[in-house]
Amino acid sequence: MTYDKDFAPVPLPGDASSDEAKTMTMAPLPADAGAVGAASVPPMAGGHRPAARKRNVGLIVVLSLIAVVVLALVGYIGGGQLYFKDKAAPGVQLGGISVAGQSADELKTTVNDAVRNSTIQVSGKDGKSATASLKDLGTTVDVDATVNNLLNANKDNFLAKVNPFAKTSVPLKASTDNLAMTTYLTDKLVGEDARAENATVKYDGSKYVTTASKVGQAPKTEAVTAKISELLAQPGNAQKVSVETESTKPAISDSTAAKAAADANTRLGSQLVISNGDDKTLTIPAAQIAKWIKVNEDLTKGTISLSYDQNAINSYLSSALPGALNQKMVTEENVVNTEGTVITTNVKGVNGVEVNSDLTDTAKQVAAALQNGTSGTIKANTKVTKYDTKSRKVRYDVPNGDPHMVIDLSKQQAFAYKGTTLVKTFNVSTGKPSTPTDTGTFFATLKYESQTMVGEDYVTPNVPWVTYYNGGEGFHGAPWNPDGIASGTPKSHGCTNMNVADAKWVYDFLPVGGMVQVIGSTPSGAVR
Repeated sequence: MTYDKDFAPVPLPGDASSDEAKTMTMAPLPADAGAVGAASVPPMAGGHRPAARKRNVGLIVVLSLIAVVVLALVGYIGGGQLYFKDKAAPGVQLGGISVAGQSADELKTTVNDAVRNSTIQVSGKDGKSATASLKDLGTTVDVDATVNNLLNANKDNFLAKVNPFAKTSVPLKASTDNLAMTTYLTDKLVGEDARAENATVKYDGSKYVTTASKVGQAPKTEAVTAKISELLAQPGNAQKVSVETESTKPAISDSTAAKAAADANTRLGSQLVISNGDDKTLTIPAAQIAKWIKVNEDLTKGTISLSYDQNAINSYLSSALPGALNQKMVTEENVVNTEGTVITTNVKGVNGVEVNSDLTDTAKQVAAALQNGTSGTIKANTKVTKYDTKSRKVRYDVPNGDPHMVIDLSKQQAFAYKGTTLVKTFNVSTGKPSTPTDTGTFFATLKYESQTMVGEDYVTPNVPWVTYYNGGEGFHGAPWNPDGIASGTPKSHGCTNMNVADAKWVYDFLPVGGMVQVIGSTPSGAVR
């Protein structure tokens, strides 16, 4: 048995069950088969013909063609998937224009061109008209989102991505601010005298005041909104629309504005005090608070709200507080006795205070106080340095100790001591019975070589050698009162009058912080 390469085995003539090899005998050619290639193929011995071979060859050709087509299709799909991976797919359109094959940057340019060429001519009944862009009408196009939608169109499955017959029109991705659209149309199509006017709130330099509202005409926006929708679906062309108007009430009423103004004025009246936590404070002026208040109108809701600019508050505090609240540390100077007890303080100690550079928390507290409409004191964020103390020990209980003075009202005399040692005695004239000199233990506080003294019923210039020890009471020269000093008659307003030379001696003798004891009682007349 012989085998064909592509087909089943063909039995030879006479082949049966014998193992002996057989031979095939060919029949003679017909007489008319003279031309090569025109001869018919004689039947094979045993009656078989090659029809099966012809059918198999044809099948091979068909299958080969199908394989070629399939390979071409696979190549197209695979290559298309790769080519359109980062590009718009076939059949994708924007405004009726194909954008197939465009990259993200190219699509962005296409979208921006379409937005720029999208306009609406709006016209009013009185002949007023304007050509508006989408932006003019309060419509904001999200270019990036639109580009993303274009890139993703026709890519929901494997084959759609390269299907040239899948047509998809992608609209612009956008949002419209109806208030902005109404404002634009009103400005272009409605005269100022015919417009509705909202009540307003403003600061006039001393307080918040209101302006009255007014009923007027406003554009109807339905037709314009419809045209905007058409442009978003088919961008890049010009549209026209006629706009009607209607009577409308203002969005912000007089009562709404009045309440907002009252609330704002309450904030202006807030007593906001900033403290450094020690001796200094700063009260924020009302005019400054007015700069922080923001009046916010919401025309869509018809409301007015107040807010407070925390950045502006922070900026003001950073600028104003250091100068107002910083203080240098001052060492306290005390006078103490032998037991260490402070008997007087010559210089009061002061803590050093420095306002920190970061006042964010302080600004938040100020904004919160304004928001709540409350007054109060807010401690600034500061760094505090505690003052130190110096003490000077004095000895008034030993001979030749520290200098001090004793005034005896009963004797109308003053005595200078160093410790227990009497140094000098002076005739004086103290306060008259109606304005007596106070008794007690005091300490010298201030000295002036010359001073103009002012009281309820007197003004005395050029008073010499003044040594204060008890508020407005002190030693000083009194050239106008020699008789009172000589006779020991109380005549002053509370000070201790002395001859000028004696007053200078005390001025030089008694240091600031030196003790002054006033004893006795004021006599009704002369004691000498």
